[in-house]
Amino acid sequence: MNKKINKKLWPWIIGLVLLLFGVWQFFSNTYKEEEKILRTQIRKTVKEMFPRKAAEFSQTFGLFLFEEDRKFSKEEILARKTVVLIHGLDDPGKVWQNLAPELAKDGYNVLLMEYPNDQPVVESSQLFFEELQELKEFGINQISIVAHSMGGLVCREMLTSPEFDYYSLVNEDLLPEVVRFIMVGTPNHGSQMARFRLFGEVRDHIARLSKGEVTWQAAIFDGAGEAKIDLLPESLFLTELNSRPHPEIDMLIIAGITSPWQEDDINGMVTDVRKEVPEDQQELVDDIGKYLIEMTHELGDGLVTLESARLEGIPLQTVEGTHLSMIRNITTNSRRVPPAVPIIIEYLEKGEKQEP
Repeated sequence: MNKKINKKLWPWIIGLVLLLFGVWQFFSNTYKEEEKILRTQIRKTVKEMFPRKAAEFSQTFGLFLFEEDRKFSKEEILARKTVVLIHGLDDPGKVWQNLAPELAKDGYNVLLMEYPNDQPVVESSQLFFEELQELKEFGINQISIVAHSMGGLVCREMLTSPEFDYYSLVNEDLLPEVVRFIMVGTPNHGSQMARFRLFGEVRDHIARLSKGEVTWQAAIFDGAGEAKIDLLPESLFLTELNSRPHPEIDMLIIAGITSPWQEDDINGMVTDVRKEVPEDQQELVDDIGKYLIEMTHELGDGLVTLESARLEGIPLQTVEGTHLSMIRNITTNSRRVPPAVPIIIEYLEKGEKQEP
């Protein structure tokens, strides 16, 4: 008898769960900024309730030397070029596993910027700003920045927000000058895939668990999901950020394409086909080519479309690969060279050669 009742209850339970999920999605989409404020209040309350644990957790954030096991004197560090690498949303620390060793091998100080990546982007930019102030006090006068995904937004906010006043502080010799800035897979106009950040959050905390860093409070200290709201297309954060002029520095955007065809390949194919078809069918061939290009742009790297990565007036280079595979290998023993890595190294070296 009980089994029969349970069978009858299951459809109602599933229906109730789906209804609650639908209601939550409706209010979440309708009141995004209000949700963000609520999430921030929850995070700050938890930090106030557990100040010691919050302080301990904060020690895992900031600028860290990639080759932390090697000992460099201050003179050695100041004599080397410096590159700061900024990861994106819910990255467990592997995104630089291919690029960082190559840069270190080329003689760079490679600094990894770690931050609570689920908090509002503005707060992450504030932390980055404060870390750069300390870097300047140490004696570093110039840096290059390579940012993956949301890390590009963290850097853009720091460089362009009137609250930070980056250029004035550089002129006053209070901040290191950013001479080159490379964004890899950055959703400059947002990404709908940010709605599914829960999967990345789980991956991030599994990685932290392996290091013995995870408590239930840590999941809140790392941010209460405010970054997800900032990353949605037409969010208040992105609207304000994209209304400002671009930083007046040497910039490059690298975007991934998961389609088997690049735009140049499609245009070449269209040109070849046009030569083989009657004139009255050439317009149809052009339309097919435009459709294939639009489809390629919409696919982007699987998380960020080509149009979202693009910024007017900033050079953009596309590579084959997904949001992650264009910058790192999925397995540590793979000998494959991610396509964005040599582009980044060449761009940084080219910039160094142009300096007097």
